[in-house]
Amino acid sequence: MSLWVYGLTLTLVMYNCKKKDEPFPTEPDSGLVKEINAIDMDPITPVQPVAVTTTPSSLVVSAKATEVAGALSTLSSGTVPPTVQTASNDMNAALTSAELNTLAAVTPATINDIAGGGALPANLKAIMDKVMANPALLAYLPKMTLPTVNGKTVSGRTGNPESVEKVDGIEIEDACLIAAQAAFDAVKTKLDAKKATQDAQIAAAYSAAIAPLAAEQASCTSGIPATYAAMRTAAQAQATSSLNDLEAAKSVIPAGLYVAIKAFINIQLLNFLSSVNTLQAADLKACSEKTTAATAAAAAARDANTAAVNASYNAAIAKATIKKGELAQSCHNQGGGR
Repeated sequence: MSLWVYGLTLTLVMYNCKKKDEPFPTEPDSGLVKEINAIDMDPITPVQPVAVTTTPSSLVVSAKATEVAGALSTLSSGTVPPTVQTASNDMNAALTSAELNTLAAVTPATINDIAGGGALPANLKAIMDKVMANPALLAYLPKMTLPTVNGKTVSGRTGNPESVEKVDGIEIEDACLIAAQAAFDAVKTKLDAKKATQDAQIAAAYSAAIAPLAAEQASCTSGIPATYAAMRTAAQAQATSSLNDLEAAKSVIPAGLYVAIKAFINIQLLNFLSSVNTLQAADLKACSEKTTAATAAAAAARDANTAAVNASYNAAIAKATIKKGELAQSCHNQGGGR
């Protein structure tokens, strides 16, 4: 064998031995490590609870009824004011004599019972339903508006993400793969901490939103009974004054007019007291429904924000899982011979 051939053979043997014995890398690709370290949760814009909208109740006295009540003070002169006569005519046209007499005979005990929150007796309710269905008489009655909460009329009648699996076919058995797993674990720890912080912020925001609601409801309801009690007292005083004016004129006005106007006065009072009872119950219920609506709005915001955080976290974990597979693959790609 010539010296040249011997030298070439020795070179090839040394080259092959060097390639075969080249060690595997102990660290994954540095560029991929930077990429997995840069993975983060996408920012979210927190949803705020939707404000609860309300409208108040109201009870507006009829101008026509006020005019009739004012005119009664002159009835004792024997001259019947036109407004009083019109009211009498409207009553006679809408109701029977028996119904007028029933209304005129309403007792103070019945009035007091209704003023205390009681319901109309069946016979009176039937007549009042007929009154409410008559446009001429309805014009004398107060206009009641019920409260609303979020546009609805108040009547007063009464998850954690699943654990991430290891990349298929990869076992943590050497330094490079251990480093790849460690890079993933570090990113997951960072994401877990960020998610925990955001979850805590969401829970705190929900607690802060509902914390004042009980006190607000108590404040809402506290003045309602007294307000309506004063309205009842004023209405009864006005009715008593009107009845006194009517009694003072009884001997100088027609009997039919007397009965019709007494029934008219009682209709006004019965309707007003019944309306006040309805409104008081509705206002109290509106206070509680406002609390319920505000609590639901806070919960909806909490749930929406939690869902957004979970989605952001899961997306980031998915990216990190894919990148972990690439890191593991780089451990194989960088080595030789195996």
